[in-house]
Amino acid sequence: MKGLSISTSLVAALTTTVLFKLLDYFKFIKWNPIGYTKTFQLLKESNVYIKWVILFLFIWGICFLLYYVCLLFAKIPVSITSIALGLLIAVTLEWIILDADSLEKTIKKLSIPFICIVVVVVRFVMESAIFHSQDTPLGK
Repeated sequence: MKGLSISTSLVAALTTTVLFKLLDYFKFIKWNPIGYTKTFQLLKESNVYIKWVILFLFIWGICFLLYYVCLLFAKIPVSITSIALGLLIAVTLEWIILDADSLEKTIKKLSIPFICIVVVVVRFVMESAIFHSQDTPLGK
């Protein structure tokens, strides 16, 4: 089961990172996905590819944790849970990234493509986690 969670989270992280790069390239988001490096002295002068690799590794870790968290929601329909959890994650991330004072300002600046990507990735991870757990239960 561990290999399945690693490979599933790897595919989800790779897809998310590539889609974030496309969102940034076509200016669908008002923030830079690798803009976090401005706050770290060590990464400020590093190569752009290193910054994207670090973002990929961070997303991979989050997807790995999300895989096991999604097992807690196995009894609830995935379509409802993935939309709710994906929206919660996307709005929270944009609120943190945009550093808005209120939720109203965040809602006005929300990026619909970003929300769609997060919801689809959460759905993929949830579906995979629940399918793998039903195929090979953790008790075996």
